Amino acid sequence: MPPVLKSLLMIELFKGHIRLSIEEPYEGYCGTRFDWTGKIIQLWWKNIPICTSEFGDRKDAMQGLGFFNEFGIDKAIGYDKCRVGNCFPKIGVGMLQKESNDPYDFFHQYKCVPFEFVTKNIESGVSITTTNLLQPHSFVLEKKIHVTSNGFTIDYELKNLGETDIVTTEYVHNFLSPGQRKLSDSLKLTLGATINKDQFESGINPNSCVSMSNNQFSWSHVPKSDFFFENIAETLTDSGSWMLTDRQLHLSITERVNFKPHKINLWGRAHVVSPELFKNINLKPGETERWQRVFEIQEIESAID
Repeated sequence: MPPVLKSLLMIELFKGHIRLSIEEPYEGYCGTRFDWTGKIIQLWWKNIPICTSEFGDRKDAMQGLGFFNEFGIDKAIGYDKCRVGNCFPKIGVGMLQKESNDPYDFFHQYKCVPFEFVTKNIESGVSITTTNLLQPHSFVLEKKIHVTSNGFTIDYELKNLGETDIVTTEYVHNFLSPGQRKLSDSLKLTLGATINKDQFESGINPNSCVSMSNNQFSWSHVPKSDFFFENIAETLTDSGSWMLTDRQLHLSITERVNFKPHKINLWGRAHVVSPELFKNINLKPGETERWQRVFEIQEIESAID
């Protein structure tokens, strides 16, 4: 079977026990929140689905799923200085129309003129590029996704072609649900950093479903509603990671990044969990930033404490 299969709607990457499904930029998800370059909607390991969607199904094309990433969740570049009725850029999406002087709201569906996207097959993967030539916030974003024998990698390159600084963040909203089952005590999340207990206690923990110890989270029972913790740990090294272990399916999935996370968040609900490693971006005109995310799946023989 070839490593890359491409249809009008979908790009499929294969290697070993790994299968990765990626939507073409103009297909499927059409919201103004998540990046359209490389919309990874599902990862399979030995035909076991690893991801789900925001609400557990996909009756519409506006909800997040898989490994969707986002630029500028807190503030889109140029929004504050943009006049009502004019447009501001959302990296990886398009030019969005500012409708009022209210703060930027990533949940809101803005009127949008999408950027142009160019998709190319590369060895063991796909490259998707989008460019904004409108000043003062001109840029080009290229994302390369490679399939590996036990997962995949995402390589980013963001060039500031504009007249002003690009100050923003990027993260991957991991809609994880190994086997597409509800959260239970068979799951454990381990961070590559020590949990900030004060931040943990100030989060949203419905029916006390989430427990923590040192650098680990676990679930004693199914959450009744959304749980959320922001800035849960500080990474002291120049890299970051998390690992979700499923003792029932005997596998673990890990994300590693080659940068010091700006912050680490944790969100989820009954059927999904999302650890999030944030990349801080501050690019002066003419500068380029490159970073990488590595996702790996491994089999485990027994429960890991």
